[in-house]
Amino acid sequence: MDHASPKPFTRAQIAFHWATALLVVLMAVTGMMYFLEIADGAAIRAHQVAGQVLIVILAARLIVKLRAPARGASDHAVWEKALAGAVQVALYFALITAAVTGYVSASAFANSALLLPVDIGFARSDAGARFLTVHYAMKWVFLGLVGLHVAGALKHHFIDRDATLRHMVSSQE
Repeated sequence: MDHASPKPFTRAQIAFHWATALLVVLMAVTGMMYFLEIADGAAIRAHQVAGQVLIVILAARLIVKLRAPARGASDHAVWEKALAGAVQVALYFALITAAVTGYVSASAFANSALLLPVDIGFARSDAGARFLTVHYAMKWVFLGLVGLHVAGALKHHFIDRDATLRHMVSSQE
C-alpha cells in the first residue's frame, strides 16, 4: 500500500537528528572502550565531552520540536501512529535520562571533563551510585528503542514506500 507521507522535516530537525545519532555512536564507542579497559582516561573524557554536547543538542532539539509546526497527517493506521509517537517519546526520555545520570556519575571523577560538575559528595553517595546503575541500564533500553526506530524507518521506506526516510535525509522533496 502506498501511504501518504507528511511534509518534510526542517533542516534544523534533520541536523539535530543526525548530530544526535553521531554523538550517541561516539559515546557508545568511547564508553565501551573505557568500560572494557581498551583505552585509558582519554576515552571517558571524550565520552563526557560528547555527553555535554548531547545535552546542549537535546535542549535545542526540544526547543525546535516544540516551536516547529506539526508535520502533516499521514494515512497510516492509528496503532502505527501511536507506536511511532510512543517510541519517539521514549527515545527522548532515554536520551535525557542517560545524559542526566551520566552527568551526575561523571561528577564523581576528580578529573572529569565536565564544565559544571554536580557536588562530588552527592555523586559519590549511594544515590550517585544509583545514577550510575541507571546510566548503565539505559544503554539496553536505548538499544531496543533505536532498533524499533530503525525498523520503523525501514518499514516506511521498503513496505509503505513513502518518503519519510528520504525526508530525514534531505529537507528537499
